[in-house]
Amino acid sequence: MWNAIFYLVKTGCQWRMLPSHYPKWQLVYYYYRKWAELEEFDLLLGKLRENVRFQRGQNKEASVGIMDSQSVRWGNNQSLNGVDGK
Repeated sequence: MWNAIFYLVKTGCQWRMLPSHYPKWQLVYYYYRKWAELEEFDLLLGKLRENVRFQRGQNKEASVGIMDSQSVRWGNNQSLNGVDGK
């Protein structure tokens, strides 16, 4: 079950596109929703992340965060002056 959830998170695929060697998507979705409602779920994922980072020889906590964004032109709206609406 965990491997199916990790696959979904890593690849970003749709639930219904889950490969056949995993359990049926409905069952995976059921357990994901059930576990996600628990407050301990976030704690469990945090501990898992720390263990993976430790095994890779990294600090348990990330030292840098990166955020990416961009402005995109859309539509034919003449009232907008700039690409970001300013």
